[in-house]
Amino acid sequence: MLKNRYQEIIIGVGLLSLIRGIISLSRNNTVLLIDDKRFQVDSYPGLYLSELEIQSLIRLGHKYEIPELVDLRQFLVEAQIDLVTEKKRLHLGRSPLDNIKELLRKFPELLDETDLDQVYAVDDEEFNRNFFKELSRYELQCFETSMRPKGQSFELQGPKWLKTIYHRFGDFLNLEYQHSKTLKFAGLLHLLGLSSEDRLKIGLSASELPFYFFRSLSPIHRLNDFFLSTQLKRRLSLLGGDYKESSVQFWQIHENKFENLLLASFEGVISGDRVLFFSHLPEDVPFHLDSPFGIFRKTKVIPQKRLMASFPPTKLSYMTDSELLGSERPYRVLAEGSEFSFYHWPYPELPGSKPSFYEKELNESFKKDEANLPFGHGPVVPSSIEGATLDLRSIKPSRKRHQAVLERLPLRILEKSQLIQGFEYWGAFRYHTLGFLSLSYGIEEN
Repeated sequence: MLKNRYQEIIIGVGLLSLIRGIISLSRNNTVLLIDDKRFQVDSYPGLYLSELEIQSLIRLGHKYEIPELVDLRQFLVEAQIDLVTEKKRLHLGRSPLDNIKELLRKFPELLDETDLDQVYAVDDEEFNRNFFKELSRYELQCFETSMRPKGQSFELQGPKWLKTIYHRFGDFLNLEYQHSKTLKFAGLLHLLGLSSEDRLKIGLSASELPFYFFRSLSPIHRLNDFFLSTQLKRRLSLLGGDYKESSVQFWQIHENKFENLLLASFEGVISGDRVLFFSHLPEDVPFHLDSPFGIFRKTKVIPQKRLMASFPPTKLSYMTDSELLGSERPYRVLAEGSEFSFYHWPYPELPGSKPSFYEKELNESFKKDEANLPFGHGPVVPSSIEGATLDLRSIKPSRKRHQAVLERLPLRILEKSQLIQGFEYWGAFRYHTLGFLSLSYGIEEN
Protein backbone atom coordinates (compact mmCIF):
# COMPACT_ATOMS: atom_id res chain seq x y z
CA MET A 1 0.00 0.00 0.00
CA LEU A 2 1.32 3.43 -0.95
CA LYS A 3 2.07 6.17 1.57
CA ASN A 4 0.33 9.53 1.66
CA ARG A 5 3.58 11.48 1.33
CA TYR A 6 7.07 10.89 -0.09
CA GLN A 7 10.27 12.89 -0.02
CA GLU A 8 10.88 12.05 -3.68
CA ILE A 9 8.31 11.16 -6.32
CA ILE A 10 10.05 9.99 -9.49
CA ILE A 11 8.17 10.07 -12.80
CA GLY A 12 9.32 7.89 -15.70
CA VAL A 13 10.91 4.45 -15.47
CA GLY A 14 14.35 3.90 -16.95
CA LEU A 15 17.84 2.93 -15.89
CA LEU A 16 18.75 6.30 -14.33
CA SER A 17 15.43 6.85 -12.56
CA LEU A 18 15.75 3.42 -10.93
CA ILE A 19 19.35 4.18 -9.90
CA ARG A 20 18.25 7.54 -8.51
CA GLY A 21 15.52 5.86 -6.48
CA ILE A 22 18.00 3.38 -5.00
CA ILE A 23 20.48 6.17 -4.17
CA SER A 24 17.75 8.22 -2.46
CA LEU A 25 16.69 5.21 -0.42
CA SER A 26 20.32 4.75 0.69
CA ARG A 27 20.06 8.30 2.07
CA ASN A 28 16.98 7.29 4.09
CA ASN A 29 14.53 9.18 1.87
CA THR A 30 11.09 7.83 1.09
CA VAL A 31 10.69 7.19 -2.64
CA LEU A 32 7.77 6.52 -4.99
CA LEU A 33 8.56 5.60 -8.60
CA ILE A 34 5.57 6.04 -10.92
CA ASP A 35 5.48 4.18 -14.23
CA ASP A 36 3.10 6.34 -16.28
CA LYS A 37 3.42 5.10 -19.87
CA ARG A 38 2.84 8.60 -21.25
CA PHE A 39 6.18 9.73 -19.81
CA GLN A 40 8.74 8.25 -22.20
CA VAL A 41 12.30 7.86 -20.92
CA ASP A 42 14.02 6.23 -23.89
CA SER A 43 16.86 8.01 -25.67
CA TYR A 44 19.42 6.60 -28.08
CA PRO A 45 22.57 7.23 -25.95
CA GLY A 46 20.90 5.77 -22.86
CA LEU A 47 20.26 2.44 -24.57
CA TYR A 48 23.31 2.16 -26.84
CA LEU A 49 26.26 2.47 -24.49
CA SER A 50 29.94 3.01 -25.21
CA GLU A 51 32.71 1.96 -22.84
CA LEU A 52 32.57 5.48 -21.33
CA GLU A 53 29.03 5.06 -20.01
CA ILE A 54 29.61 1.44 -19.02
CA GLN A 55 32.54 2.35 -16.78
CA SER A 56 30.67 5.21 -15.12
CA LEU A 57 27.67 2.96 -14.33
CA ILE A 58 29.88 0.21 -12.92
CA ARG A 59 31.49 2.82 -10.63
CA LEU A 60 28.03 3.74 -9.33
CA GLY A 61 27.34 0.07 -8.70
CA HIS A 62 30.43 -0.28 -6.51
CA LYS A 63 29.79 2.97 -4.63
CA TYR A 64 26.16 2.21 -3.73
CA GLU A 65 26.45 -1.58 -3.57
CA ILE A 66 24.12 -2.21 -6.51
CA PRO A 67 25.20 -5.66 -7.76
CA GLU A 68 23.18 -5.34 -10.97
CA LEU A 69 25.39 -2.39 -12.00
CA VAL A 70 28.60 -4.05 -10.83
CA ASP A 71 27.70 -6.91 -13.19
CA LEU A 72 26.34 -4.58 -15.88
CA ARG A 73 28.13 -6.39 -18.71
CA GLN A 74 25.82 -9.38 -18.36
CA PHE A 75 22.98 -7.10 -19.52
CA LEU A 76 24.82 -5.92 -22.66
CA VAL A 77 24.82 -7.29 -26.19
CA GLU A 78 27.04 -6.21 -29.08
CA ALA A 79 25.48 -3.50 -31.22
CA GLN A 80 26.20 -1.50 -34.35
CA ILE A 81 25.74 2.15 -35.28
CA ASP A 82 25.52 3.20 -38.94
CA LEU A 83 25.78 6.86 -39.95
CA VAL A 84 24.39 7.42 -43.45
CA THR A 85 25.15 10.83 -44.98
CA GLU A 86 26.49 12.34 -48.19
CA LYS A 87 26.25 8.97 -49.97
CA LYS A 88 28.51 7.43 -47.32
CA ARG A 89 27.60 4.74 -44.84
CA LEU A 90 29.91 4.63 -41.82
CA HIS A 91 29.78 1.36 -39.83
CA LEU A 92 30.75 1.84 -36.17
CA GLY A 93 30.52 -0.17 -32.97
CA ARG A 94 33.24 -2.77 -33.41
CA SER A 95 36.76 -2.79 -31.94
CA PRO A 96 38.58 0.58 -31.73
CA LEU A 97 41.08 -0.29 -34.47
CA ASP A 98 38.34 -1.60 -36.77
CA ASN A 99 36.39 1.61 -36.18
CA ILE A 100 39.45 3.75 -37.00
CA LYS A 101 40.05 1.85 -40.25
CA GLU A 102 36.40 2.28 -41.20
CA LEU A 103 36.56 5.99 -40.39
CA LEU A 104 39.66 6.42 -42.57
CA ARG A 105 38.07 4.53 -45.47
CA LYS A 106 35.10 6.90 -45.51
CA PHE A 107 36.94 10.07 -44.42
CA PRO A 108 40.55 9.72 -45.68
CA GLU A 109 41.26 13.42 -44.98
CA LEU A 110 41.82 12.49 -41.34
CA LEU A 111 45.29 11.08 -42.07
CA ASP A 112 47.94 11.60 -44.75
CA GLU A 113 48.07 8.77 -47.24
CA THR A 114 51.77 8.27 -46.51
CA ASP A 115 50.94 7.39 -42.89
CA LEU A 116 48.28 4.77 -43.62
CA ASP A 117 50.77 1.92 -43.51
CA GLN A 118 51.34 2.66 -39.81
CA VAL A 119 47.66 2.06 -39.06
CA TYR A 120 47.67 -1.35 -40.74
CA ALA A 121 51.02 -2.32 -39.22
CA VAL A 122 49.93 -2.09 -35.55
CA ASP A 123 49.00 -5.13 -33.50
CA ASP A 124 45.23 -5.18 -32.99
CA GLU A 125 45.21 -6.39 -29.40
CA GLU A 126 47.97 -4.07 -28.25
CA PHE A 127 46.37 -1.03 -29.90
CA ASN A 128 42.92 -1.78 -28.51
CA ARG A 129 44.36 -2.32 -25.04
CA ASN A 130 46.13 1.07 -25.16
CA PHE A 131 43.02 2.75 -26.57
CA PHE A 132 40.91 1.49 -23.67
CA LYS A 133 43.58 2.68 -21.25
CA GLU A 134 43.32 6.19 -22.70
CA LEU A 135 39.51 6.00 -22.71
CA SER A 136 39.53 4.98 -19.03
CA ARG A 137 41.90 7.82 -18.20
CA TYR A 138 39.57 10.30 -19.90
CA GLU A 139 36.46 8.87 -18.24
CA LEU A 140 38.06 9.05 -14.79
CA GLN A 141 39.14 12.63 -15.46
CA CYS A 142 35.56 13.52 -16.49
CA PHE A 143 34.23 11.98 -13.29
CA GLU A 144 36.71 13.84 -11.09
CA THR A 145 36.08 17.11 -12.94
CA SER A 146 32.30 16.68 -12.57
CA MET A 147 32.67 17.42 -8.87
CA ARG A 148 34.20 20.84 -9.63
CA PRO A 149 32.61 23.90 -11.26
CA LYS A 150 35.39 24.31 -13.82
CA GLY A 151 36.00 22.61 -17.14
CA GLN A 152 38.65 20.07 -18.06
CA SER A 153 41.47 19.74 -20.57
CA PHE A 154 42.54 16.39 -21.98
CA GLU A 155 45.64 15.53 -24.03
CA LEU A 156 45.55 12.25 -25.93
CA GLN A 157 48.55 9.95 -25.49
CA GLY A 158 49.55 7.54 -28.26
CA PRO A 159 51.32 7.24 -31.61
CA LYS A 160 51.71 10.31 -33.78
CA TRP A 161 49.30 9.06 -36.44
CA LEU A 162 46.54 8.60 -33.82
CA LYS A 163 47.07 12.14 -32.52
CA THR A 164 46.81 13.40 -36.10
CA ILE A 165 43.45 11.67 -36.55
CA TYR A 166 42.29 13.01 -33.18
CA HIS A 167 43.14 16.65 -33.94
CA ARG A 168 41.85 16.55 -37.52
CA PHE A 169 38.66 14.90 -36.29
CA GLY A 170 37.96 17.97 -34.17
CA ASP A 171 39.12 20.45 -36.82
CA PHE A 172 37.01 19.00 -39.63
CA LEU A 173 33.88 18.58 -37.50
CA ASN A 174 34.09 22.28 -36.63
CA LEU A 175 35.03 23.49 -40.12
CA GLU A 176 32.46 25.92 -41.51
CA TYR A 177 31.09 25.60 -45.02
CA GLN A 178 32.68 28.81 -46.32
CA HIS A 179 36.08 27.26 -45.60
CA SER A 180 35.42 23.63 -46.49
CA LYS A 181 32.93 24.07 -49.38
CA THR A 182 31.50 20.69 -48.39
CA LEU A 183 28.89 19.48 -45.91
CA LYS A 184 30.49 16.03 -45.53
CA PHE A 185 31.81 16.61 -42.01
CA ALA A 186 28.82 18.78 -41.05
CA GLY A 187 26.62 15.79 -41.83
CA LEU A 188 28.88 13.52 -39.78
CA LEU A 189 28.69 15.83 -36.75
CA HIS A 190 24.93 16.09 -37.24
CA LEU A 191 24.54 12.32 -36.83
CA LEU A 192 27.22 11.94 -34.16
CA GLY A 193 25.34 14.49 -32.04
CA LEU A 194 22.16 12.43 -32.33
CA SER A 195 23.84 9.12 -31.54
CA SER A 196 25.92 10.52 -28.64
CA GLU A 197 23.58 13.04 -27.00
CA ASP A 198 20.21 13.01 -28.82
CA ARG A 199 20.94 16.60 -29.89
CA LEU A 200 21.42 18.53 -33.11
CA LYS A 201 24.67 20.54 -33.11
CA ILE A 202 26.83 22.55 -35.50
CA GLY A 203 30.08 22.56 -33.52
CA LEU A 204 31.99 21.08 -30.60
CA SER A 205 33.67 22.86 -27.73
CA ALA A 206 37.21 21.91 -26.71
CA SER A 207 36.00 19.72 -23.84
CA GLU A 208 33.54 17.82 -26.07
CA LEU A 209 36.12 16.68 -28.63
CA PRO A 210 37.59 13.75 -26.62
CA PHE A 211 34.08 12.61 -25.64
CA TYR A 212 32.96 12.41 -29.27
CA PHE A 213 36.27 10.85 -30.34
CA PHE A 214 36.21 8.07 -27.75
CA ARG A 215 32.50 7.40 -28.11
CA SER A 216 32.75 7.18 -31.90
CA LEU A 217 35.60 4.69 -31.78
CA SER A 218 34.48 2.63 -28.77
CA PRO A 219 32.58 -0.64 -29.19
CA ILE A 220 28.84 -0.07 -28.77
CA HIS A 221 26.60 -2.30 -26.66
CA ARG A 222 22.81 -2.41 -26.54
CA LEU A 223 21.51 -2.42 -23.00
CA ASN A 224 18.97 -5.15 -22.36
CA ASP A 225 16.94 -2.71 -20.30
CA PHE A 226 13.97 -5.08 -19.87
CA PHE A 227 15.91 -7.59 -17.76
CA LEU A 228 18.01 -4.98 -15.95
CA SER A 229 15.00 -2.83 -15.07
CA THR A 230 13.14 -5.88 -13.75
CA GLN A 231 15.97 -6.62 -11.32
CA LEU A 232 16.43 -2.97 -10.30
CA LYS A 233 12.70 -2.63 -9.56
CA ARG A 234 12.99 -5.62 -7.25
CA ARG A 235 15.98 -4.06 -5.49
CA LEU A 236 14.10 -0.77 -5.12
CA SER A 237 11.26 -2.62 -3.38
CA LEU A 238 13.63 -4.61 -1.14
CA LEU A 239 15.17 -1.33 0.05
CA GLY A 240 11.75 0.03 1.03
CA GLY A 241 10.87 2.04 -2.07
CA ASP A 242 7.45 1.94 -3.70
CA TYR A 243 6.80 1.31 -7.38
CA LYS A 244 3.44 1.87 -9.06
CA GLU A 245 2.38 1.32 -12.65
CA SER A 246 -0.45 3.80 -13.18
CA SER A 247 -1.23 7.04 -14.96
CA VAL A 248 -1.45 10.30 -13.05
CA GLN A 249 -5.07 11.37 -13.29
CA PHE A 250 -4.80 14.79 -11.62
CA TRP A 251 -2.03 17.22 -10.61
CA GLN A 252 -2.76 19.64 -7.78
CA ILE A 253 -0.70 22.83 -8.22
CA HIS A 254 -1.48 25.74 -5.89
CA GLU A 255 0.17 29.16 -6.19
CA ASN A 256 2.77 27.71 -8.55
CA LYS A 257 3.76 25.00 -6.06
CA PHE A 258 3.18 21.26 -6.36
CA GLU A 259 0.78 20.03 -3.69
CA ASN A 260 -0.24 16.47 -4.58
CA LEU A 261 -1.30 14.09 -7.33
CA LEU A 262 -4.01 11.51 -7.84
CA LEU A 263 -3.34 8.20 -9.57
CA ALA A 264 -5.88 6.54 -11.84
CA SER A 265 -5.50 3.38 -9.73
CA PHE A 266 -7.35 5.04 -6.80
CA GLU A 267 -4.60 4.99 -4.17
CA GLY A 268 -5.81 8.32 -2.85
CA VAL A 269 -4.08 11.67 -2.85
CA ILE A 270 -0.26 11.48 -2.74
CA SER A 271 1.91 14.47 -1.89
CA GLY A 272 5.68 14.90 -2.06
CA ASP A 273 8.52 17.28 -1.33
CA ARG A 274 10.03 16.91 -4.79
CA VAL A 275 8.84 15.50 -8.12
CA LEU A 276 11.70 14.42 -10.40
CA PHE A 277 10.84 13.97 -14.09
CA PHE A 278 13.23 11.54 -15.78
CA SER A 279 11.23 11.66 -18.97
CA HIS A 280 10.07 13.73 -21.87
CA LEU A 281 6.89 15.56 -20.93
CA PRO A 282 3.79 14.50 -22.87
CA GLU A 283 1.51 17.09 -24.40
CA ASP A 284 -1.58 16.15 -22.38
CA VAL A 285 -0.42 17.47 -18.99
CA PRO A 286 -1.13 20.99 -17.58
CA PHE A 287 2.55 22.00 -17.62
CA HIS A 288 5.41 22.03 -20.10
CA LEU A 289 9.17 22.08 -20.43
CA ASP A 290 10.38 25.61 -21.12
CA SER A 291 13.48 25.73 -23.31
CA PRO A 292 15.28 28.48 -25.24
CA PHE A 293 16.13 25.75 -27.76
CA GLY A 294 13.87 23.95 -30.19
CA ILE A 295 12.56 20.47 -29.44
CA PHE A 296 11.75 17.80 -32.00
CA ARG A 297 9.15 15.17 -31.20
CA LYS A 298 9.62 11.71 -32.72
CA THR A 299 6.92 9.93 -34.66
CA LYS A 300 7.54 6.36 -35.73
CA VAL A 301 6.59 3.48 -37.97
CA ILE A 302 6.52 -0.03 -36.50
CA PRO A 303 5.61 -3.50 -37.85
CA GLN A 304 1.87 -4.12 -37.84
CA LYS A 305 2.26 -7.62 -36.42
CA ARG A 306 5.07 -7.01 -34.01
CA LEU A 307 6.53 -9.91 -32.04
CA MET A 308 6.55 -9.14 -28.32
CA ALA A 309 10.11 -10.00 -27.30
CA SER A 310 12.38 -9.01 -24.45
CA PHE A 311 15.37 -8.80 -26.78
CA PRO A 312 15.91 -5.32 -28.16
CA PRO A 313 17.15 -4.22 -31.60
CA THR A 314 20.94 -4.14 -31.85
CA LYS A 315 21.49 -1.96 -34.91
CA LEU A 316 20.70 1.72 -35.40
CA SER A 317 21.02 3.56 -38.71
CA TYR A 318 21.03 7.36 -38.49
CA MET A 319 20.27 9.04 -41.83
CA THR A 320 20.36 12.56 -43.17
CA ASP A 321 20.97 14.44 -46.42
CA SER A 322 22.95 17.63 -46.96
CA GLU A 323 19.84 19.63 -47.86
CA LEU A 324 18.20 18.59 -44.57
CA LEU A 325 20.95 19.71 -42.15
CA GLY A 326 19.33 23.03 -41.25
CA SER A 327 15.75 22.04 -41.93
CA GLU A 328 12.71 20.97 -39.96
CA ARG A 329 13.20 17.37 -41.18
CA PRO A 330 16.78 16.94 -39.97
CA TYR A 331 17.19 13.14 -39.70
CA ARG A 332 15.65 9.67 -39.64
CA VAL A 333 16.56 6.65 -37.50
CA LEU A 334 16.00 3.00 -38.34
CA ALA A 335 16.33 0.26 -35.70
CA GLU A 336 16.89 -3.38 -36.64
CA GLY A 337 17.18 -6.52 -34.55
CA SER A 338 16.18 -10.01 -35.59
CA GLU A 339 13.50 -8.13 -37.51
CA PHE A 340 12.68 -4.52 -38.36
CA SER A 341 11.85 -2.73 -35.08
CA PHE A 342 11.05 0.95 -35.64
CA TYR A 343 11.63 3.94 -37.89
CA HIS A 344 11.80 7.38 -36.25
CA TRP A 345 10.99 10.60 -38.07
CA PRO A 346 10.97 13.90 -36.14
CA TYR A 347 8.84 17.02 -36.39
CA PRO A 348 9.32 20.37 -34.58
CA GLU A 349 7.35 20.87 -31.39
CA LEU A 350 5.03 23.79 -32.19
CA PRO A 351 1.73 24.95 -30.66
CA GLY A 352 -0.99 22.60 -31.84
CA SER A 353 1.38 20.06 -33.43
CA LYS A 354 0.15 16.48 -33.50
CA PRO A 355 1.85 13.36 -34.86
CA SER A 356 -1.20 12.62 -37.02
CA PHE A 357 -0.53 15.84 -38.98
CA TYR A 358 2.71 14.31 -40.27
CA GLU A 359 1.50 10.79 -41.01
CA LYS A 360 1.58 11.19 -44.80
CA GLU A 361 5.12 12.60 -44.81
CA LEU A 362 6.22 9.92 -42.34
CA ASN A 363 5.02 7.14 -44.65
CA GLU A 364 6.57 8.76 -47.73
CA SER A 365 9.91 9.11 -45.98
CA PHE A 366 9.78 5.50 -44.82
CA LYS A 367 9.11 4.22 -48.36
CA LYS A 368 11.97 6.30 -49.77
CA ASP A 369 14.47 5.01 -47.19
CA GLU A 370 13.20 1.47 -47.65
CA ALA A 371 14.10 1.67 -51.33
CA ASN A 372 17.57 3.11 -50.66
CA LEU A 373 18.32 1.04 -47.55
CA PRO A 374 16.65 -2.37 -47.98
CA PHE A 375 15.53 -4.16 -44.83
CA GLY A 376 13.04 -6.94 -44.28
CA HIS A 377 9.59 -6.17 -42.92
CA GLY A 378 5.91 -6.89 -43.44
CA PRO A 379 2.95 -4.50 -43.14
CA VAL A 380 3.67 -1.38 -41.07
CA VAL A 381 1.64 1.20 -39.16
CA PRO A 382 2.42 4.70 -37.83
CA SER A 383 2.61 4.96 -34.05
CA SER A 384 2.58 7.61 -31.35
CA ILE A 385 5.25 9.99 -30.05
CA GLU A 386 8.29 8.42 -28.43
CA GLY A 387 11.08 10.59 -27.07
CA ALA A 388 12.44 13.92 -28.23
CA THR A 389 15.54 15.57 -29.69
CA LEU A 390 16.97 18.90 -28.53
CA ASP A 391 18.00 21.38 -31.21
CA LEU A 392 21.21 23.19 -30.25
CA ARG A 393 22.04 24.33 -33.78
CA SER A 394 21.66 27.96 -32.70
CA ILE A 395 24.71 27.61 -30.41
CA LYS A 396 28.17 28.05 -31.89
CA PRO A 397 30.49 26.75 -29.16
CA SER A 398 33.92 28.23 -28.60
CA ARG A 399 36.76 25.84 -29.44
CA LYS A 400 38.75 27.35 -26.57
CA ARG A 401 36.07 27.01 -23.91
CA HIS A 402 36.17 24.09 -21.48
CA GLN A 403 32.64 23.55 -20.19
CA ALA A 404 31.92 22.20 -16.74
CA VAL A 405 30.77 18.59 -17.00
CA LEU A 406 27.59 19.22 -15.01
CA GLU A 407 26.73 22.63 -16.43
CA ARG A 408 22.92 22.77 -16.49
CA LEU A 409 20.91 23.72 -19.54
CA PRO A 410 18.26 26.39 -18.80
CA LEU A 411 15.29 23.99 -18.86
CA ARG A 412 12.38 24.61 -16.50
CA ILE A 413 8.95 23.09 -15.92
CA LEU A 414 6.24 25.74 -16.13
CA GLU A 415 2.49 26.04 -15.74
CA LYS A 416 1.60 28.62 -18.35
CA SER A 417 4.49 31.07 -17.76
CA GLN A 418 5.12 30.37 -14.07
CA LEU A 419 7.83 28.14 -12.62
CA ILE A 420 6.38 25.24 -10.60
CA GLN A 421 8.11 24.84 -7.25
CA GLY A 422 8.79 21.20 -6.41
CA PHE A 423 9.04 20.07 -10.05
CA GLU A 424 12.53 19.23 -11.31
CA TYR A 425 13.62 18.20 -14.80
CA TRP A 426 16.05 15.25 -14.69
CA GLY A 427 15.61 14.09 -18.27
CA ALA A 428 18.01 13.48 -21.13
CA PHE A 429 18.79 17.20 -21.64
CA ARG A 430 19.51 18.17 -18.03
CA TYR A 431 23.18 18.98 -18.70
CA HIS A 432 24.84 20.98 -21.42
CA THR A 433 27.27 18.37 -22.64
CA LEU A 434 28.41 14.70 -22.64
CA GLY A 435 24.88 13.27 -22.87
CA PHE A 436 24.19 10.13 -20.85
CA LEU A 437 27.70 10.24 -19.37
CA SER A 438 27.04 13.51 -17.54
CA LEU A 439 23.64 12.20 -16.44
CA SER A 440 25.34 9.23 -14.75
CA TYR A 441 27.70 11.64 -12.94
CA GLY A 442 24.88 13.96 -11.86
CA ILE A 443 22.50 11.26 -10.65
CA GLU A 444 23.78 11.74 -7.07
CA GLU A 445 22.92 15.46 -6.91
CA ASN A 446 20.77 16.55 -3.97
